[in-house]
Amino acid sequence: MGTIDNASSGKTLIVTQSSDSGPAGSGGFFARLPLKPQDRYKFIRSIGFGGMKGVLLVHDRDTDREMAMAIMPDFRERSAAELERFAREAYLTASLEHPGIVPVYDIGIDSSGSPFFTMKYLPGLSLETLLQRLKRGDARELKEFPLSRLLLIFIRICNAVGFAHSRGVCHLDLKPANVKIGDFGETFVLDWGLACRLDEDGSIAQDLDGMRGTPGFMAPEQFDMRSGFSPGVRSDIFSLGAILYSILALETPFGKGSMEEIARLTVSGRIPRPSKRAPEFWTVPSSLEAVALKAMSPHPLDRYSSVRDLRDDISAFSAGFATRAERASTFRRSRLFVVRHYLLIIILILLLLLVWQLTEDLF
Repeated sequence: MGTIDNASSGKTLIVTQSSDSGPAGSGGFFARLPLKPQDRYKFIRSIGFGGMKGVLLVHDRDTDREMAMAIMPDFRERSAAELERFAREAYLTASLEHPGIVPVYDIGIDSSGSPFFTMKYLPGLSLETLLQRLKRGDARELKEFPLSRLLLIFIRICNAVGFAHSRGVCHLDLKPANVKIGDFGETFVLDWGLACRLDEDGSIAQDLDGMRGTPGFMAPEQFDMRSGFSPGVRSDIFSLGAILYSILALETPFGKGSMEEIARLTVSGRIPRPSKRAPEFWTVPSSLEAVALKAMSPHPLDRYSSVRDLRDDISAFSAGFATRAERASTFRRSRLFVVRHYLLIIILILLLLLVWQLTEDLF
């Protein structure tokens, strides 16, 4: 497999020690792919290419609708392991039925022998593109996507990932580029190509064949397989923290640099605060900063124990409560109580003044 040396590319990194290039079809997911008629789908245009697959926009003649089709254009040059990984992604994604995960419609092999799977076509833009526009100060995006709306998007991301964890699946490549935002508020977590099954303790149930993920969003244990901690649920939580960091700073946690530099900063936990890197026009609440940094703790046990806990802290902030991550003082909690109930407090004060005035008039 190839490697990506420059982490600033933002591309998924897969480093394996396997050199399996034998014929596919000896078993597993690829062997289950059914043969499909080639004339069912009409090509419209290419949507994009990345990693080992391309995505096309096609028209399904059977259902008379447009959909996205994932293909492996150079499948004849791919190893059995890569073909198996492609088929495995198709079946795994199809098994995750959730409003925040793109539905898979069809899986198979066409008459040329190329594997494919079709999905819901998602117009819109990626979270990565949106954050780049916000960073540039795009007036339309700044008006349409204030921090409060971005937090709702983040909560939807957490819901999708939390559901996958409940079904025993870990994503392992969460990043803004793998989140799609629809034209009507839909939010989808995409690209489950590196996803793995989980053990009951929340760790990966299989021996990974090498380092995988995207530098800048990978947890320390994804870089250092000898760290004593197996990648798993808390690795996804780290990546979610990195997405939240990107929302707060409008910048990736470690900026641009080589994979080696980003790996060193990730493992050491030397992460600059989002407020130090955000543009002047973008306000970063200290309580949310604490949430992001807790989720990105270098030690897995110092992170949130579940996606639900992370999501609940974001919900608490949105509702005007203190987050667990900030360890708020009594004064801070009291101030937030006053802010949440200021109308009721004003009404009570007015009633007390009215009672006092009536009392004065009577006596």
